Amino acid sequence: STQEHRKPTRQGDIDLRRIPGLDILSDKALVGFLKVIIEVNRDTQLLAYRDDERLSTPGSDGGFLLRMGFGLHAGWAIEGAVGSLQKVDATYLSPHVNMAARMEAATRQFGVSILLTRNFFKLLSESAQAHCRKIDVVTVKGSNVPMPIYTYDTFQNQVFPQLRAPKYSNLSLQEVLTRQADNYDLSTWMSDPDLLQLRCLATPEFLKLFDKGLNNYLGGHWEEARTILEKADQMMASNDIGGDGPSRAILKYMKANDWVCPSSWSGHRPLTSK
Repeated sequence: STQEHRKPTRQGDIDLRRIPGLDILSDKALVGFLKVIIEVNRDTQLLAYRDDERLSTPGSDGGFLLRMGFGLHAGWAIEGAVGSLQKVDATYLSPHVNMAARMEAATRQFGVSILLTRNFFKLLSESAQAHCRKIDVVTVKGSNVPMPIYTYDTFQNQVFPQLRAPKYSNLSLQEVLTRQADNYDLSTWMSDPDLLQLRCLATPEFLKLFDKGLNNYLGGHWEEARTILEKADQMMASNDIGGDGPSRAILKYMKANDWVCPSSWSGHRPLTSK
């Protein structure tokens, strides 16, 4: 038998990977947010807003588009009640809650719909991890520890088929979807039509090219990284923003440094969004 060896955690830290079943729970959390992204682009009521002239920007070619960003992190939090006698709400406080908020804000900087921290990524099953893309290594305010961040590629400007209950089923659509969620297994990442369609632009050729460019950037070989990431950006020309957001974010950072890797470079950069 083999024994898994893990680095000891700092005093007071909790190794969440020791909790049985947390990989499946983490997978479901990621799937849930991805399904929200899909439904935002499938719901007929939301789609109707795209043709509402009151919401369109004067002079723009397209209509109104609803977009949401999500940040996923894992850690502890303290729950408490806030408000008044008339209205009480729950709030959650911890540095981990702040980290999730930073990731959500950073989705705009990277031009993606969802960002995952290393803490959350490590909790996922290997099947889920294989469908996520490492896009940078950053430090956040209040910490000097470099942290890889990841995304699940989403192509939203496409038509997602309307969902219907099976033709000869006695179950409602909601009951069918609930059963599918309850019966989640690892094959979902390779078989779910929604997830496959959402990630259709992330081809093996693109992922290999981006990973090569990312490694050159992190390794301080910025001239090579620039050439490769510009090609990766071009490969995503049909994406929602006309290119690849993570490639553009790294290119923008290198350009701000005149394309010259600083002598103090150590394979990571500060995350500017809060």
